[in-house]
Amino acid sequence: MGYQRHADSPAAGQPRSLKLLYFAYLAKLLRRDSEELQVPASVQDVTGLLKWLRHKWRDKGYLLEDERVRVTVNRQFAEPFTRLDGGDEVAITPNSPNPPPPPAKQ
Repeated sequence: MGYQRHADSPAAGQPRSLKLLYFAYLAKLLRRDSEELQVPASVQDVTGLLKWLRHKWRDKGYLLEDERVRVTVNRQFAEPFTRLDGGDEVAITPNSPNPPPPPAKQ
């Protein structure tokens, strides 16, 4: 039947804490394999989280482009629209074993 999420989450509309896990070259280049973050209420789903993380990581944000990573939420593969709740564990894994080159400076 699939992974069930409850629509009446007590954290809806509030900043919430997520545990992020980074794997492979992401862990090396971001210099951490995990972190606990308070994300703003505007981060509602996987797409929003990746966008927020790209802004957070600025010059390394290109590593977290949607097409370059796979995401799990609570150890289940997630879709871009998968909703995030406080306390979720989000793992981010690169699609490729090799890091992409940095974007050209403009």
